[in-house]
Amino acid sequence: MELPSHKSSLTRGAFWASAAFYGLIALEFFYMFSPFAAYLYGVYGPGLNLLAKSETTSWLIAFFMPHIARETQSFLITWHEVIGMIFFTGGLLAFVAGAGQIYWSKLKQKGAVFGGIYRYIRHPQYLALMVSGFGMVLIWPRYLVLFGFITVCFAYYFLARLEEKICREKFPGYDSYINETGMFLPRSFERIFYMAPRPERTFPKIICAFALYMLLLILSFTGARAIHAYTVNTLYTYSNSNEIFLSVGQFGEHEFYELNQIARSDPDVTAHLARYSEPGYRFINYVMPADLLISEVPMYIPEGRVPSHQSPGRQDQTRYKIIYTLADFGPGAAASDLEILRRAINKTPVLEVWIDRTSQKVEQILDPPARDFYDGMPVPVF
Repeated sequence: MELPSHKSSLTRGAFWASAAFYGLIALEFFYMFSPFAAYLYGVYGPGLNLLAKSETTSWLIAFFMPHIARETQSFLITWHEVIGMIFFTGGLLAFVAGAGQIYWSKLKQKGAVFGGIYRYIRHPQYLALMVSGFGMVLIWPRYLVLFGFITVCFAYYFLARLEEKICREKFPGYDSYINETGMFLPRSFERIFYMAPRPERTFPKIICAFALYMLLLILSFTGARAIHAYTVNTLYTYSNSNEIFLSVGQFGEHEFYELNQIARSDPDVTAHLARYSEPGYRFINYVMPADLLISEVPMYIPEGRVPSHQSPGRQDQTRYKIIYTLADFGPGAAASDLEILRRAINKTPVLEVWIDRTSQKVEQILDPPARDFYDGMPVPVF
């Protein structure tokens, strides 16, 4: 049960600190979809680039579900952003509903709120923020965002405990209210947690909480790693030992082969790519309709055009382009085949080739842009 007027300065400070921290994660998502994305995303650039320099931390900035690819062979993976928006919006609406009860009671000077949703759950607002945060993880599935989500959930738990300590002192009968309701879920669902033994002293409690926090982080990252591997397997790709072709929409293996053969038959394309024939080079080659512009893929963007994440199926299917990029693995060793996508954390543009599928010829060849949309900052690779 949130009681803003009776919170201690410590509780307020901790709440707003956690809100600001998680707000930065949320703002990254909105920045990337705003017209000012290239400028505003620069706020995150130094931190992401710093993480990318170490093999220990570079994996944190990777995505474990797709952002560039709009269609996959899995329904849930394809629609994860839409599902995330439902959780995100639903959580915010639930938060507003819970806050409305508190401030209505405060306006009417009725004191503590024990009715409505607070009859079943003591902290529905924090639960709503957790639900919204889970939605953000699905919308913007970086490992770093997952870390923030788990961390903030624990922060909400301790904030709730602080509130309850204050409420015990201020409101008679609050102890019985605690015994009758659940903290974040109805008590009938929380009974399994009450059965677990809990230490009485403060220091053992801190140790247990930290151990649980670390356990949840390990389980979450392990699950995300599994989703990451599954996601790569559901993408529409075509690979060999040193390069992987990735389509942002549904695409068959024979179509990948066809476009690659047309591109490689052009002597200028072959000569340009021959510069990157050393064994250590690995390619991520993006395949999409020629009219589709995606800011996270370093490509030519005509003046006045705005990149988007439109469905590839709605574009002209007779003209395609391949954007050849060098995979960046950070300080880690190069990978092969599908491992290129699993381990890459960024990419560097090499060449853009437009292909007319009707005439089976290369239409035009473009050098990589002098400055890509995000100016070398780590963005999704699939």
